[in-house]
Amino acid sequence: MKTSRLTFLIIASLIHSHAMASNWMNAQSDSTQTKSKSESEGYWGGISLSAASMAQFQGNLENYDATWGARPDLGMVTDNALTSWRMELNPFEYRQRILGEFVGFTTGLGFDWWHFGVDNEHILQLDESTEMVTAQAVSSDSLNMQKNQLNAVYLRLPLLVSLRTARSGSKGLHVEAGLVGGYLLGRSYEYEYKMNGSTSNFKEDNFPINPLQINARIGVGFKNVSLLGEASLLPFFDEVQTDAPTMHSFSLGLQFAFND
Repeated sequence: MKTSRLTFLIIASLIHSHAMASNWMNAQSDSTQTKSKSESEGYWGGISLSAASMAQFQGNLENYDATWGARPDLGMVTDNALTSWRMELNPFEYRQRILGEFVGFTTGLGFDWWHFGVDNEHILQLDESTEMVTAQAVSSDSLNMQKNQLNAVYLRLPLLVSLRTARSGSKGLHVEAGLVGGYLLGRSYEYEYKMNGSTSNFKEDNFPINPLQINARIGVGFKNVSLLGEASLLPFFDEVQTDAPTMHSFSLGLQFAFND
């Protein structure tokens, strides 16, 4: 009798342990499925490489004048992707579904590096009397320019709407567009030249670049690759507004998303 009771208790204990283990495994599986279901991938997270250029804008939205390129007197190179370029790294992304996986809202954080080259016959400077960026003309015969460049790095936050034809971010066609705000983390203007056999280097870390950035952004692509364009709604330089046209940066290149 005691043996039968002991056997019954052992069997009951084993059944109870098996039920608890099964429930725990099911809970873990449900948690994993819920976590996986809650994640949605957009096209902000990734890296992009673009050609950087400038456009001049004067007037208002009703009566305006727009011209491609930087102001000619500055000597900025805006037609060579090897000299003036933009690189973007976006490690953090969050996409909220609006209409299933096909329409979503994307935000996140990223870093943006703009690099503009200046030709060998101009040195950029700030005219303190007008508070405008100007350039000093130099002779390439007297100065052998080795380096002449302008850099700006931003921390950025996007507000984007994305549409796609597939449930997965790594499949099908997609469009992602909206606004991106940026805050200047670092800037510099640097040039280096040789004269009479000696090398001189000049670097200014407080060159008047606009500390805020608001860009219109659109990306159109297939699977993980997008043709990406951005245009700044704010002037690139931090100058006093005058009758002279303001310069706005824009870029065109490729975006490679981190989608699986």
